[in-house]
Amino acid sequence: MDVVTWRRRFVHDMLFSIEGSGWHPPELRDAVGYRWSGPGHFSVLRVPLAEDTAGRGEAHLALVDPEPIPEVAIFLNGHRLAVTPRRLGAMAVLDFAWDAAAMAGEGRAEFWFHAATLQHLPAPMQGMRGVGFRLSSLVLELRPDGPAPAAEALALIAGRRVLDDRLPVTPGRARMAFLSDGAARMLDMRLEAARLGPTAKPHLACALRAEAEALDLALAAPGVPALRAEMSEAGDLRLPDGLTPRDGLLFARLLAALPGAYAAWLDEAMVRAAPDAALLAAWRRSLARLAMAAQGSLAAALADGPDPFAVDPATPFAWPGGD
Repeated sequence: MDVVTWRRRFVHDMLFSIEGSGWHPPELRDAVGYRWSGPGHFSVLRVPLAEDTAGRGEAHLALVDPEPIPEVAIFLNGHRLAVTPRRLGAMAVLDFAWDAAAMAGEGRAEFWFHAATLQHLPAPMQGMRGVGFRLSSLVLELRPDGPAPAAEALALIAGRRVLDDRLPVTPGRARMAFLSDGAARMLDMRLEAARLGPTAKPHLACALRAEAEALDLALAAPGVPALRAEMSEAGDLRLPDGLTPRDGLLFARLLAALPGAYAAWLDEAMVRAAPDAALLAAWRRSLARLAMAAQGSLAAALADGPDPFAVDPATPFAWPGGD
């Protein structure tokens, strides 16, 4: 008798509530539930998934004969996945797989679906609406070897609740401008109503320059000089000079929060956009590497550096060169 290996599968049915953006309300046709993507080309779906885990997945798309299989690109945490389409009855199935690198340091999976074309169809009581494809479900299966152990896991050194209480950081609402300089990519990120510890700023200007895997960053506030940080291609992070130990940790916490601010901006900005998905993915990966480096720096400082909790948490952030 053959031994059958059972693998746990996660099915995300689009008829139910989801976390993400770029989807119309759920619909039901011929007993098949789905959501249209749209009104823009870019749709986001976030699902819980184990960190540092490889696996495979299927995106089930509802079709109406003789409709061809839509052209859809799929990204996982900024990594473009190879997609193999096939028909299965009245459905199209997009097969894909990912390696552990796509989930490295990630607490959940952020899937991007980029529809190559849009059409405008009438909707009851809504006029015309832009739609791309009908996603019925997303099925994910992890590889049997499971997740690799996390190195220098921040949660093992200090609980999230303690960090949020003693080292609170709020990136605020982000606005983005994408630029280029030869082979370098540049991103101007304006963080509105940001907070470093107890110190609130009307806005922070964060200028990032990425070349290959290296990243330079300058963070400026109104009336004070910019703070500069660097991340090498190997992922080593050098924080700004002149900060107190507590303020250095607050700065690292802000860097670790940038991917969340980027995700919130995507949800708002991509509603009707036809974006450069490859550029957005490159910055998604760069910010994720920066956040991992910042968390590693934070973990090392908490484990071996001066006690940051000896400082009164109400002490203002001391911006070097400020008043």
